[in-house]
Amino acid sequence: MFVQKCLEQWLAECAPRQPSAKAQLRFQEQSRLALRCNIARILLGESYRDFAVRLADSPLLQSFCAISRMDKIRVPSKSTLERYNQWALEAQVRELVGQLLRNGEQQAPQLKLKTALDLDAYFVDTTCVKSNIHFPVDWILFRDATRTLMKSVRLIREQGLKHRMEAPEVFMSRMNRLCMEMSQARIQPDHQRRRKRIFRKIDKLAQVVRGHARRYREQLDEQWEKTEWKRKQAEQVEGRMENVLKQLPAARRKAGQRILTQEPVKNEEKILSLYEPQARVIVRHKAGAEVEFGNTLLLGESPAGLIVDWELFAESAPADSRLLIKSIERAEKSLEHKIKMVGWGRSWIR
Repeated sequence: MFVQKCLEQWLAECAPRQPSAKAQLRFQEQSRLALRCNIARILLGESYRDFAVRLADSPLLQSFCAISRMDKIRVPSKSTLERYNQWALEAQVRELVGQLLRNGEQQAPQLKLKTALDLDAYFVDTTCVKSNIHFPVDWILFRDATRTLMKSVRLIREQGLKHRMEAPEVFMSRMNRLCMEMSQARIQPDHQRRRKRIFRKIDKLAQVVRGHARRYREQLDEQWEKTEWKRKQAEQVEGRMENVLKQLPAARRKAGQRILTQEPVKNEEKILSLYEPQARVIVRHKAGAEVEFGNTLLLGESPAGLIVDWELFAESAPADSRLLIKSIERAEKSLEHKIKMVGWGRSWIR
């Protein structure tokens, strides 16, 4: 069913041009591989890179993912695994999940289940999908920006495109040293004045880094033919640099507002990460997790622990009462079954 849904969507996107039979067969093989790789990677809890390494080393995983061959085993790369993660539309996945759960209730003997799935009860709760970021301290953002920009500059210089400047490692070392001084300043006498003085040095260095990075990005855009890179490789480096360059002015303003003028910054205006703009501040008031950084995720499960419904919020999540009603409606539509009892946190509703 997964392969069929993906093939139908792909053919619709290719219209009016009809792919050849060989191309359709190859796409079906890729869809099957995408499904199995996603299942294995998620169950193992591996990153794309680590799973690619593990898949290359494990005959068991190769057999499960159906890539075992007598002549040659082609293991998907990290980038391919990341593309597999976006292989199907969410609506298609919801439809397949609903069909599987209905089969578990209606066709338990054929599926060799001991008991049919219980779809009368429904458990709902929200959690935080934590972003893979460090604690969002203002000056640490400048360190992240310097690392990204100078590493990209180093790659460009290795391709023979150079401007007059000190080695990229020098700028990274200076920024690291200033950030360590900033961290230690809070425990020293007259810490506020000291922090302001150090921050001005950080800000000045970040501006120098930004200027060098902008010149190198422009030079790469104009002279990428002189490098060994293909155009897409050059665009990858340019995009990585542009992502940081366009956020630096706002990061400077927010950091200056908080450190120099000591004015609070609204949560919706904070830059928590240069690389995960969807991350939000989530106040949970829980032991050990008063505040978390990430996104709210709603999960609805059956009594057997099978996920029935889900919703990930890129922005702040609405009130729980609104989430619950919409989740029940989606679950009943997907299961084609009337839910009789709902559990939210520790509360039950019949």
